[in-house]
Amino acid sequence: MIPAKAGLIHSPAPGKKATGQKDTMWISLPQSKILWKGTKMRGLGKHEGEIPLKKGFLLENQGQWINGYFEIDMEKIRVTDIPESDPIPLRKLTAHLKDEDFFDVDKYPISKFYLREIKVVDQGKLVLSGDLEIKRITKPISFEGTQNGRQVLSTFSIDRFDWDIAYTGSWADRTLVDREIEFRVKLVLK
Repeated sequence: MIPAKAGLIHSPAPGKKATGQKDTMWISLPQSKILWKGTKMRGLGKHEGEIPLKKGFLLENQGQWINGYFEIDMEKIRVTDIPESDPIPLRKLTAHLKDEDFFDVDKYPISKFYLREIKVVDQGKLVLSGDLEIKRITKPISFEGTQNGRQVLSTFSIDRFDWDIAYTGSWADRTLVDREIEFRVKLVLK
């Protein structure tokens, strides 16, 4: 895992090829996943969950993946490490993540990743670079991934303060929650 380092791509209609591109490779929404993990007290405590993709594709030119675009449905962020049999803490954490001091999903329901470059560095090993937009704040990031056929896997972290994902509670709460959010991404192409 490496931490992410802090021209728009326009989406063609599903099933259509992008102008000037050889092929549009749409992702399978049911099979693709974005898992998140936030920690506190330098990893002593944690919460985990999932954020579904709304849509996404990779563009291919002459058999090579060249770039892509993905939309993440922040309104559907969910917590997976608190059981449904414990509804009050589950509801409170989910509401807190959606609140304005974290992802502010009422105001920013969609996050986006503009994949600008896909570099093959070794057999099945990739470096993916692009612009991540959360809460209308766009920052460049690069991270490693692995390709296995029509599947890409990656684990990377971002500094949540770079995207104003900053809890504004008490000093103790602000300092106990770690800065890094880890993402584990699985993209499966149709």
